[in-house]
Amino acid sequence: MITYGHKLNVLLRRWKGQCYWGLSYMGTNIHSLQPPLSARNSREARSPVTANPSSGAESPHPFSAVISTSEKEPIKAALTRVCGERIFRAAGAGYKSLCVVLGLVDIYIFSEDTTFKWDSCAAHAILRAMGGGMVDLKECLERHPQAGLDLPQLVYHVGNEGAAGVDQWANKGGLIAYRSRKQLEAFLSLLIQHLAPKDTHT
Repeated sequence: MITYGHKLNVLLRRWKGQCYWGLSYMGTNIHSLQPPLSARNSREARSPVTANPSSGAESPHPFSAVISTSEKEPIKAALTRVCGERIFRAAGAGYKSLCVVLGLVDIYIFSEDTTFKWDSCAAHAILRAMGGGMVDLKECLERHPQAGLDLPQLVYHVGNEGAAGVDQWANKGGLIAYRSRKQLEAFLSLLIQHLAPKDTHT
């Protein structure tokens, strides 16, 4: 016999909360997802992209990405060439950012200006603490392949010039969330190769 209370308990067990945090400030980087040193060393040794971002020869599609269900067709077409079938569609900027934080995908990319600072700030702090970050997609495409430039990290203390209301705090150039700089640079190099010239300035 299954009682109502038993059914309710079963339903409640399907959901659980989890808290993740990160701090990146003046050279201090700590976060709640720090694995044991032995696990980090083992994972890095197994990862050809992390160890050598240009070694994509072992796999024609070395990256995975999560995108919005409303992403632009030129970006999706280029991503298909970079990631193959390892492209996942999901709703919610916070959820997609968390997918990168947790290592479920390598990259979260969004070319529109419909996310805001409050959508990206929490995951950005964690990713920065982990050695990654969240950068302005448009600026990345304009700067690449110039070497030696700082990555255009999203900023939160300055509004968009000429914008009013909530648009001041939109991520105007789109965004890319990533876990390591080497991985981001390798990804951008491939992405730009497959973007038509007119699409490199989203």
